[in-house]
Amino acid sequence: MTQIEGVPAGLNPADMGELEFRELADNAPVMIWRSRPDKLCDWFNRPWQDFAGKTQEQLFGYGWAEDVHPDDFDRCVSIYQTAFDAREPFTMPYRLKRHDGVYRWLLDNGAPYYRNGAFAGYFGSCIDITEQRDLEEHQRVLLAELNHRVKNNLQLIIAFLQLSRNQAQGDEAKALLQGAISRVHGIGAVQEELHRSSSGTVDLGDYLPNLTRAILSAESGGTAMLTAQTQAVSVSFQLASNLGLIVNELVIAAIRLGNPDEIGLRVRRVGEANAEVSLSDVGGGFRESLAGQGNPGQGLMEALAQRCGARLTRESGDGSRVSLTFPIA
Repeated sequence: MTQIEGVPAGLNPADMGELEFRELADNAPVMIWRSRPDKLCDWFNRPWQDFAGKTQEQLFGYGWAEDVHPDDFDRCVSIYQTAFDAREPFTMPYRLKRHDGVYRWLLDNGAPYYRNGAFAGYFGSCIDITEQRDLEEHQRVLLAELNHRVKNNLQLIIAFLQLSRNQAQGDEAKALLQGAISRVHGIGAVQEELHRSSSGTVDLGDYLPNLTRAILSAESGGTAMLTAQTQAVSVSFQLASNLGLIVNELVIAAIRLGNPDEIGLRVRRVGEANAEVSLSDVGGGFRESLAGQGNPGQGLMEALAQRCGARLTRESGDGSRVSLTFPIA
């Protein structure tokens, strides 16, 4: 028999390919698994065995799942089986017990594979994300503490403004101080809604309706209703903050100058790179406030719109509408 270069004597090329695969898999910096078409796992690489402190045979089938944290078990198995039945890739985090009894957070990615066009099972890999999860939890605690301190400071500012309003002489001074109080309330509402977002962006379709309801509740005592038509529009925190302050000014002006029973809010995408936020009365009643007449916050709204790169337009008819069109980026 002719010896093939690079293949040890007595080992055919097919065996060499299997040997190289095992060598690669067992030295990979990730935990790798494989399952058969019947969903039962039939292979784990060396890092997985070392992590679990178990042999291949002990991990086979659903033996690996015995180490999943009880609080994650049902979700973990359900995601695995659902994806398997649909032949779709999946990604899921869960806690898995290490050989020393400590639970570690893993991120598991699985995908179907095929042999000669026929479904053959799943391959998957896991990486340890415990440190990342701990860091995210630490950041959440810090943000919660920061949010708490900001709220306390805003409440203190409101208390000082209310004291000054009560001691002020003249209706104009009282009105100006009340306007300042409303703006601080609005800033607090914006801060609270933004704090709810745990990702790096804010969905205006969720954020602005919640913010508007909070403002309506605070300013109208819950008598004004909101009608919202929204699409999902993800933007940066800074853009969401500026838009929230504009909405705050518009809603306060609408209530103070028109006292509407119902306010309409629309959030929608305009093409690929732009979006529109519009606020309107439903059935008429406060067109002067939205048209900017008698609204002391008009200059602030225009300044904020400029910061957003937004074009501000007004329409009047049976009711009135103010629209902001702006680039999403």
